[in-house]
Amino acid sequence: MNRNQPSMRRLALCFAMALGTFACSQLPASVTSTVISSPSAVMIPSSSVVTDALRPLTLSDVMQFREIKERSVSTNQQLMVYTAEPDYGDSTGYVVHLMTEQQFSVPYADRGLLNADGSFALFRQRSPLLLREQATDKAARDALAHDAVLLNTVTGEQQLFRNIDRFAFSGDGHQALLLARKGDSKEKTQLLTAVQLTNTDRIAQGTQTELGQVTEFAVAEQGNLVAFVHEFSDQDDDSMQLQQVTLWDAGFDRRFELAPPSQALYQQLTFSADGKQLVFFAGSRPDDDNKDQEIGQQLWHWPAEQNKAAPHVLAQDGWLLSAQQAPRFSEDGRRVFVGFRPEPAAAAAVPSTPETEADLFSTERLLSDRRLQVWHGRDDRINPQQKAEYQQAKRRTAPAVFWLEDEKLVSLSNDVEDQLYVSEHSQAALISNGRPYLQDMTWDGRFHDVWHVNLHTGQRQQVLARNRSIERAHLSPTGRYAVYQQAGQWQLFDSQTGERRILGADAGVSWLDETHDRPEPAASYGVAGWLADESAVLVYDRFDIWQLLLSGDSVNLTKSGREARQRFRLERTDPKALAIEPAADLLLSRFDEENKNYGFYQLSLSRQTLKQLLADNKRFDLVEALPELGGYLYSEQSFRQFPDLWWANADFSERRQLTEVNPQQAQFVWGDSHLIDWFTEDGERLQGVVITPDGYDANRRYPVLVYYYEQFSQRLHHFNQMRVNHRLNFPFYLGQDYVVFLPDVRFREGAPGPSATESLLPGIDRLIELGIADPNAIGLHGHSWSGYQTAFVVTETDRFAAAVAGAPVSNMTSAYSGIRWQTGLARLFQYETGQSRLGVSMFEDRAPYIKNSPVFFADRIKTPLLIQFGDKDGAVPWEQGIELYLAMRRLNKEVVMLHYEGEGHHLQRFANKLDYSIKMLEFFNYYLKGEPAPDWWQQGMPYQSYD
Repeated sequence: MNRNQPSMRRLALCFAMALGTFACSQLPASVTSTVISSPSAVMIPSSSVVTDALRPLTLSDVMQFREIKERSVSTNQQLMVYTAEPDYGDSTGYVVHLMTEQQFSVPYADRGLLNADGSFALFRQRSPLLLREQATDKAARDALAHDAVLLNTVTGEQQLFRNIDRFAFSGDGHQALLLARKGDSKEKTQLLTAVQLTNTDRIAQGTQTELGQVTEFAVAEQGNLVAFVHEFSDQDDDSMQLQQVTLWDAGFDRRFELAPPSQALYQQLTFSADGKQLVFFAGSRPDDDNKDQEIGQQLWHWPAEQNKAAPHVLAQDGWLLSAQQAPRFSEDGRRVFVGFRPEPAAAAAVPSTPETEADLFSTERLLSDRRLQVWHGRDDRINPQQKAEYQQAKRRTAPAVFWLEDEKLVSLSNDVEDQLYVSEHSQAALISNGRPYLQDMTWDGRFHDVWHVNLHTGQRQQVLARNRSIERAHLSPTGRYAVYQQAGQWQLFDSQTGERRILGADAGVSWLDETHDRPEPAASYGVAGWLADESAVLVYDRFDIWQLLLSGDSVNLTKSGREARQRFRLERTDPKALAIEPAADLLLSRFDEENKNYGFYQLSLSRQTLKQLLADNKRFDLVEALPELGGYLYSEQSFRQFPDLWWANADFSERRQLTEVNPQQAQFVWGDSHLIDWFTEDGERLQGVVITPDGYDANRRYPVLVYYYEQFSQRLHHFNQMRVNHRLNFPFYLGQDYVVFLPDVRFREGAPGPSATESLLPGIDRLIELGIADPNAIGLHGHSWSGYQTAFVVTETDRFAAAVAGAPVSNMTSAYSGIRWQTGLARLFQYETGQSRLGVSMFEDRAPYIKNSPVFFADRIKTPLLIQFGDKDGAVPWEQGIELYLAMRRLNKEVVMLHYEGEGHHLQRFANKLDYSIKMLEFFNYYLKGEPAPDWWQQGMPYQSYD
């Protein structure tokens, strides 16, 4: 094939399209086997919604839409608690009876908890936002209410407890534990009170028991035990503080002194799952001059049959048992996982204040005040990454396991870089370590080795080496086998024999992402889980679920996924289960890649049959399985339908809506989402979502706002998140008489910028062809990666009447050598192997770095451009915005950069988010609707000092 053919086709198309308004790139195109054909027939009719009684959303309205947060269900699965939280405003706490749908609410509340049987709920209650905003300083804010509300879920009666910092229920649900707020930030202890809960009509009849001034407390998940660290002054020396660990048996109101009064610090109180064991740490107090010093800990253990806890010295030469890793019981209560840190080197003495002339000129004393960072070329992690991870690095520990019955410590690691995969496997565990590849992270991304470790002996065997960190290994139920993806194949490791073999070789499908378009190895579709008898493991391809038998055979369980272009995935209805029963009926979710709708299905493993339970032109998400009620908690949503919570029985034949957190939506102009498709010049089919407003007239052309990133067509049935932020709020703009377009973009290696142009413009042509878009009133908006695309696209076309680029890279040559300050990572990997998709280092080939940089082609820009940046952006250096701004300023182009002080990659200060939203609307209204130009765009604004 003539290598020039794709470019010639592109040039021919450019000449024919829209009077030559798009300057096509000459970068080489990839060749695809897709046959060019006509787009799917589509007709977007006029809206049937009568808008006479509806009004457009204002930004104030957007602020008050609420989301469901902090949801949990009682142990008996009869009640649910959740918080309805607005973008800006006061949250409300709710309790819902799942079967009767009876509901109670608590104003200004959040952080709801339910006791075991759901008879009582606790909420945090804060002062109204109005009072918080009226507070003039920190002291005034600290003086505002921060209370707890106890709610009787039978009667709805509420009781207020003033000045509560934290709360919990005992495992049996008969006690509410309330931790009082500190009166002064310098106080080290807080008063812990227990309130007895009675199933009477009067909630206030419960007796209250003061448990004492504590530094820490914990409640058992089951039973009636509460443990706390009580701190008090020594009777003989008021300046000496003592601590003791006390266990309170709430059922009999008895207290047991588990650890005697001591000057030691007791911390990390941890109950076993059944509430019959407790472990905690004891260690000396750090020196006042070195509060960050690592203090070796002693592990104390209390079993239910004893009145006292016993100390255990867990020692490893050169290591300290660390409080940085909280002890963690296994579910069966037989072992405790802990972490060790290396013994610290002796702290260097700090030279004292000079007393003599010689001291004054002491180089040692003078050098002690230096502020130096050394960036070595062979550092494992570059210095900014070390800085960003400094606190995290101090918490890294080498894992170990302590077997309680045998009082045996087994070291699992001698490296704090080892990361233990937390699981309930009793014989073995998996450990990941990326230390050998830390330097490679700078330009090639993250890699790791994975090890199989015996929990009884500590013996290690390497499972895999230098695999992408996103590719984990998956341990079989007994811990004997591990399955992992490497080089496009599923590999099985047998820890008994040390052998490896390939699984699923006969399947004839790709296990790796078929749509992957970055210059790095594609990720696998993942593992669904092991069968409990270890005869097989279930894995995914792009569409189906496969059973890979250890015997070597493979079976497509869902069968029809690929042919129908429907993606099936297993829903984990029991998060604690180690494996899948071979004869189980499994709940699956299904996503249709073609029409973007969702469904739930049931897969019978024993019969290998698939049954549809629920499907519609909506999105469905499993929230939680409710086996006690024989059903599920799930959400359903569409562009018009908020994702409230629903209950369904086991086969979804019965469904009930449980929440309605945004009834005010009925007042506003909303809209409908539609799916369209088009073809690129090279014949690749793309899809996008067109969102039309209520009252849409199919005989009229509309101003269109294009918002995109990479793949957005999957949002067809998504409810738009109602927030004021750096993104377009779609319903808000629909109310302003806009159409919103969410197109897909496909990329080819070495040409991310031209790829965006080649994807977007045929989609715009399709909107014009369908009679939707006013060709003279199309705006483009992108942030971060799509901010870059926006900045580049306007160098190739003047099709857009106005464009907004939030946090864009403008110069890939300077960005390449920059730092992502939030993580401290170098940016090289992003360009060579990551999202920017250039595929080579700048030293191998500078051409794509220049050809894909908007700043070098700023002279071609004819589109008015609004740039937004925060000067503390930790992802994209804000100097990238400055480079593009200065280039356009030098070229006398229409440009404004909105610089928000102290802001990161996404605006956080609400005033800034609101300001940006207002300015975006004014900008687009001016260029797309002919409204008056805002003063800030016409005249700018002088420097403002906000000190």
